[in-house]
Amino acid sequence: AYAAVLWQQANENRQNSTEKACFGISLPEEKLNDFRDEQIGQLQELMQEATKPNRQFNITESRKPTF
Repeated sequence: AYAAVLWQQANENRQNSTEKACFGISLPEEKLNDFRDEQIGQLQELMQEATKPNRQFNITESRKPTF
């Protein structure tokens, strides 16, 4: 069911590419209070990984060797 929600949101995002993408569902504070400390830590790590800049490669200009 959750995968279907993400699929629908991805399709809507493609159609409305001018808006900022928002995926998933909101997590009310009441449900967040039911999580164990370990789960909160995992969510924080996931958020940090998901929101850090997308720098997979470090590309620099190639320069001609000087002789």
